[in-house]
Amino acid sequence: MREHQRYAPSVKRFLDKGGILVWGIVPTGFEAFKKEDMNSLAAQLENVWQILAKKGIDIPHMLERSMLSPATCCLVNPDKEKTVEKAFSIVQKLSGTLRAKYNLL
Repeated sequence: MREHQRYAPSVKRFLDKGGILVWGIVPTGFEAFKKEDMNSLAAQLENVWQILAKKGIDIPHMLERSMLSPATCCLVNPDKEKTVEKAFSIVQKLSGTLRAKYNLL
C-alpha cells in the first residue's frame, strides 16, 4: 500500500501532462491466472484507485486516461497460448464491467 502512496505525486503529474496509464492487471501465467477472477481483479484495481484518490488524484480523470492490459505475455504455459487468450478476453470483460460501473461508456 505504501508504494502506491509513494507514486501518487508522479502519477498525478503524469496524468496532468496528458499521460495515459495502462493497468497490467490480468495475469497470463497459467498458475496465477487460475487464482484470479473478475471480482478479485476489479477489487485489486479499485483498492489502488482509492489509495491514489486519498493522495489527491481525481478518479474520474484518472479513469478517462486509463487502459487495462494483461500483466505480461507468457507463452511458456503448459497450455501454450490458451491462458494468454483467456487473459485478453478477461481484459475486455473487465474493461466493460468497470466502464459501466464508472459511467465511462
